[in-house]
Amino acid sequence: ANIRYDGTSRYRGPLRWNLYPSVSLGWNIAEEAFMEPYKRNVGTLKIRGSYGELGNQNTDGWYPTYLTFSPVVNGGAWLQNGQKTTVIGVPAAISTSLTWEKVRNWNVGLDWALFDNRFFGSFDYYTRYTLNMIGASVELPSILGYTPPKTNNTDLKTYGWELEIAWQDHRSNGFEYGIKFLLSDAQTMITRYPSNTTGSIDQYLAGEKLGNIWGYETVGIARSQEEMNAHLDLLDENFYNHNGYYPSEPRMGQSALGSGWGAGDIMYADLDGDGRISAGERTMHDHGDLKILGNNTPRYQFGIDLNAAWYGVDLRIFFQGVMKRGYWQGSSYFWGANTDAWWSAALVQHLDFYRDENSLRVQRGIMEANTDAYYPRPSFDNGGGRGRNHQPQSRYLQNAAYIRLKNLQIGYTLPDKWMQKIHVQKLRIYFSAENLFTATKLATMFDPETIDGGNNNSEKDWRTRNNGNAYPLSQEYSFGLSITL
Repeated sequence: ANIRYDGTSRYRGPLRWNLYPSVSLGWNIAEEAFMEPYKRNVGTLKIRGSYGELGNQNTDGWYPTYLTFSPVVNGGAWLQNGQKTTVIGVPAAISTSLTWEKVRNWNVGLDWALFDNRFFGSFDYYTRYTLNMIGASVELPSILGYTPPKTNNTDLKTYGWELEIAWQDHRSNGFEYGIKFLLSDAQTMITRYPSNTTGSIDQYLAGEKLGNIWGYETVGIARSQEEMNAHLDLLDENFYNHNGYYPSEPRMGQSALGSGWGAGDIMYADLDGDGRISAGERTMHDHGDLKILGNNTPRYQFGIDLNAAWYGVDLRIFFQGVMKRGYWQGSSYFWGANTDAWWSAALVQHLDFYRDENSLRVQRGIMEANTDAYYPRPSFDNGGGRGRNHQPQSRYLQNAAYIRLKNLQIGYTLPDKWMQKIHVQKLRIYFSAENLFTATKLATMFDPETIDGGNNNSEKDWRTRNNGNAYPLSQEYSFGLSITL
């Protein structure tokens, strides 16, 4: 058992202090007297459990509960002695009741070591509650004149498990080998977020999982103007069936997403049957034709570690990966053509775009027709580029699951009798390689390990954001010599 009492200068008075207890309990059944007949085959069989609390004082500033007045030199709108005056702006609103976020962890587990400790491993199941996170305040009337301060009002629940299974053996002929398998999974649920009073799907929403990806269901790319017209006519029929009359303007079923629909454009599915492709109010109660396409939380993360050694030669192979993960990529690195031609990308993968015999590139003999393309036709206007064909959708939702040969190492340790002659305890020569092989269905422009990196600041201009597209990992090869004197 353990008790800690933490304090911080970031909060006020008694709110700056908090008590955090923790306790753990375990029982190794293998040590009991009734297990003595099985001692050789059951070296460890331990059941354990734990509970603990920790605090988090992570805030935007050092003193978030105090007003700060920042002078602005030459910030005034009038002159005094021939110079603009120095002014002090009205400070932002603060909350004097901010305090620690609290994290509560519950864990139960099992450890085992069987068959002369050759087969061993562990399993853990845990639940973590993150309470009183600092979140946006409940929306107040705009007559207030400023943004309400953040408060402790958000709770999350994370639940998951971790599994480790290993076998390590040493044969009588000197051959050693082993295999270890690691597997884990976790999900996070939002349990409290009162600031989202409208049920918006673009914010935290109580009862929903973190990482949900909302988008449209793709029917396909129209291979001709006739196919697009038939799709738009079908939407008009849906409109009639839903409302009892036809729309005043025909073939406007996808007008909420753009105009000028034709060959090479995306056809979206009318999931709510109202004859209009739209996101509704983007709330849980009215999300139009949007649906949850997937989730960007990495699921079932795994590792496979293989090792062997025989007469000085050793080998280690390590694989790692993720079994399930959705990923939506909205940058020009994925799409190529963007609303602004000057900010568009031109990678080899982007050449697989729609073009028919009417395309200027085809007519000039620059490229061949490609009506069975992966990408829709490129467009550099707001209605046709990002707004029309680049909506989050099922066709372009990326599968970020992968398996990678992370490390391969081969070594040779010279015999001890050789080392004694040169007064060296141990000398090992080795070759090591990193990131040798990757199997994934993710678009080849991206690395499944680095898609969470880079600059994804939503406040920056979309043309200068790279949406997490950090530089991919490179293959590395090295030779080494390890000497113990």
